[in-house]
Amino acid sequence: MFKKILLPLDGSALAERAIDPVEMMASASGAEVLLLRIVPAPLGKSPEAGQAEESKAFTESVTRAKAYLEKVAARFAGKSVKSRILVPSGEPYVEILRAAHNEDVDFIAMTTHGGTALERALLGSTAEKVVYTTKRPVFLVKPEKIHTARHIDEGEIYARAVK
Repeated sequence: MFKKILLPLDGSALAERAIDPVEMMASASGAEVLLLRIVPAPLGKSPEAGQAEESKAFTESVTRAKAYLEKVAARFAGKSVKSRILVPSGEPYVEILRAAHNEDVDFIAMTTHGGTALERALLGSTAEKVVYTTKRPVFLVKPEKIHTARHIDEGEIYARAVK
């Protein structure tokens, strides 16, 4: 069924909403979960920041990202789900697509932020960029606030349609 699932996480509770469904799918299929956390690329040779300080800050960011993903990996290991940690640096959607391609994943699982159309038009959405750019399946998990804001159940829509 599935061999590899890519799970990008940014450390937020919102992104972590994708952990449970991925855990269930990986457990059922025996898939390996690739845990991805993108670290912002260093600013480069910026005299204002200082090269040593910039390098130290980047190294600390990588260390924190790895520690975070190791906690998630331990959770998966407790459920007998194989996982591996990836911590690239760069533009989030580019690194997600790069990891999906390089690792030849079966699908990408991530959350949406549920912003307004104006926010998406002005800021862009990492999930949206991934969905429209990749040829791989993408499993999107909505934020809880969208789930609770929906007053009409899917069953009600179906019942209305068949009447």
